Amino acid sequence: MITFKLRERLTDGTYQPGDRLPSERLWCEEFGVTRNTLRRALAELESLKLITVVPGSGRIAGDPDSDEVKAAGPAYERIAADLRELIENGEYGEGDPLPSELKISKLYGVARYTARQALADLEDAGLVKRVPGKGRFLRPRRP
Repeated sequence: MITFKLRERLTDGTYQPGDRLPSERLWCEEFGVTRNTLRRALAELESLKLITVVPGSGRIAGDPDSDEVKAAGPAYERIAADLRELIENGEYGEGDPLPSELKISKLYGVARYTARQALADLEDAGLVKRVPGKGRFLRPRRP
């Protein structure tokens, strides 16, 4: 959930490349999480080159359109991983709709086909079911 929300802010223009990001303390308060949970999310964003740690200055927003970010692996795998994290953290409950292909493509700055691949990856894993004309929904958890 946190990774997804922070990634959204880094790609929707809330934080521009080069902007100094808020402190861990502020984000922990905002999201209601422990520092450890926040640091895992920030480490993921750093591995994707969406943020950079500058000693003595803090974290700086990276450029989501840079070649480094694009080379961090197939976009659909990163998107599917973010959605899996949301599912595992309970952000989506049984039967809840997932974001549409269009919403995912805008959020991540990718083609709808890439968003479709990410959602298909979740379908293949048995986490999501597709209802033609209605979207994709989280399947019930299996015991």
